Amino acid sequence: MNITISKPKSKKYFKPGYALKLLLPIFCFLVIQTGAQEYQAGAFKFTIPKQEGVSVNINHEQSQSGILLLTCRFTTTGSFKNEINIKWSSPLRDISGIWTTNANEARFMHAGLKVQANLASQAPVLAMYNDAGQNRLTIALSDAFHKTVLSAGINEDSSVLNCSAGIELTGEERNKKSYQVTLMFNDRDERYEEALHRVAAWWAAMPEYHPAVIPPAAKQPLYSTWYSYHQNFDEPMLLKECVEARKLGYTGIIVDDGWQTANHSGGYGFTGDWKPERLVHMADFVKKVHSAGMKCLLWYSVPFMGYHAEAYNRFENKILYKSDRQSAAILDPRYPEVRKFIVDRYVQALRSWKLDGFKLDFIDSFTNQSGDPPVAGKEADYQSVYAGVDALMSEIKNTLTTIKPDILIEFRQSYTGPAMRKYGNMFRAGDCAAAALTNRIRIADIRLLAGETAVHSDMLTWNYEDGAAVAALQFLNVIFSVPQLSVRLKDIPASHLNMIRFYTRYWLKNKDVLVNGKFRAYGPEMNYPVLSSEKGNKLIAAVYNDQSKPLLLNKPLVDIINGKTTNGVLVKLMTDRSYRAEIFDCEGKKIRVSRLKAGSGIWKLNIPPSGIACLW
Repeated sequence: MNITISKPKSKKYFKPGYALKLLLPIFCFLVIQTGAQEYQAGAFKFTIPKQEGVSVNINHEQSQSGILLLTCRFTTTGSFKNEINIKWSSPLRDISGIWTTNANEARFMHAGLKVQANLASQAPVLAMYNDAGQNRLTIALSDAFHKTVLSAGINEDSSVLNCSAGIELTGEERNKKSYQVTLMFNDRDERYEEALHRVAAWWAAMPEYHPAVIPPAAKQPLYSTWYSYHQNFDEPMLLKECVEARKLGYTGIIVDDGWQTANHSGGYGFTGDWKPERLVHMADFVKKVHSAGMKCLLWYSVPFMGYHAEAYNRFENKILYKSDRQSAAILDPRYPEVRKFIVDRYVQALRSWKLDGFKLDFIDSFTNQSGDPPVAGKEADYQSVYAGVDALMSEIKNTLTTIKPDILIEFRQSYTGPAMRKYGNMFRAGDCAAAALTNRIRIADIRLLAGETAVHSDMLTWNYEDGAAVAALQFLNVIFSVPQLSVRLKDIPASHLNMIRFYTRYWLKNKDVLVNGKFRAYGPEMNYPVLSSEKGNKLIAAVYNDQSKPLLLNKPLVDIINGKTTNGVLVKLMTDRSYRAEIFDCEGKKIRVSRLKAGSGIWKLNIPPSGIACLW
């Protein structure tokens, strides 16, 4: 991997037609040899702290569309220290929230915010917005490979926003003579979702992050065995689920952890060999899945070599660290032998079993260990773990797509950043069993930066004794993503099955609007109480909290989902538009028809909990 991260030649992310202010291009070039240097660029004051033996060439330009790109090229006569720092400040004006890819970070404005990212975890971006959801300042780094830290804090004396970017260089990067990084600054007055879309497009235009092709099957609903069976299943059980799921509109099954071992005590002690001990006749099983009209994907924990695996001793000296809690070691991808072993296992499975895809798990375990990794031995062809992971994932993707161009490759949050888009075509929300709100937050977070990459929900499960309207909340909270279902279809009540059938059919009918339309995620600091998507002449909106502001009906066709346990949704009509509204409950029963007249102001549509209104 070339560790010099440069800004792309493409200027597609500049859109002068959207310009809110007309600024002539500003070009500034300076060389810093000693001491910290401060300089001004528009509203930003930058500082590069002193680093002995390092010179910094800085080139920044501001387009007519108002986006500032600052490129820093660091050159050294020796070796770099661990970290490069860039600091800046700007006036804190009309900012009430800060969005990052880490939903565990508070999203209201507070004294000190920090997001850490690398190629296998999160993404280096901060989006600051006001209470109307308008962008006030979005910042992104071109380097999404190395460990980076973006931080923002309030200077209490001056109400100035103090920010910094730290990039940690490891392995061979420290010995390079130069390193280059570009920062994007966008203070355009536009929706924060649009600002993040520009960041995603900026990254996607860079050769080092060029996204993988998305096959149509990546945006089809799937059945997963994880929550419904964990490691306790057999072939007849799964084939019955395939038959039932296909009737409901699901087109594939992900066979999760457990297929590779007859042990079901939990942990990952039996990973690494990847021999089908539970589904012994795997090729025959996959053939039967295909006969049921379903695709078959298998789960693999990419970095794990279980303590009980036959291959453990072979790689005992080529590991990054051990995890006794997981009963497994983390393989070291800097060694070509390790990469070849992993890739060969997948190639063998694809060719021998005729798989349709892979659920590749725990990739973030390569890079989340504390402290420095062990020094790579002579057999390693990389010193940097990030470079090794990039090589491994590139080899997996390139090899598998050569054999089967439409292979499905799923990754799980938080390894859903720009680098990961080039290796896989499906991003799934992180595990959050039966947590509808959390699932909603996570699919929305991924969608805001995913571009065309398919965004999947975490697997849907719930308590079978709940009413259908409560169970439906699991589905409705993720309706703007591709649903993955994980309940035992023969065990759930008939009302639950009716609900799944109704909303899966609705999703399939409206998929293009739901997952390919213009996506809006209102109120990140309030956990996205309203989500919507529009395409062509149709708007679909889901309301998850009782409202203080009505939905504006501004399309000829509007579907309104009541994704909460209380009755009714507030809507506001345009002065020139009337609607006929058909109201359905969560099982698909039409319960009333209403008429909304133009110019009649705000209405409370009497939509039942987990129900939907279809307006035209």
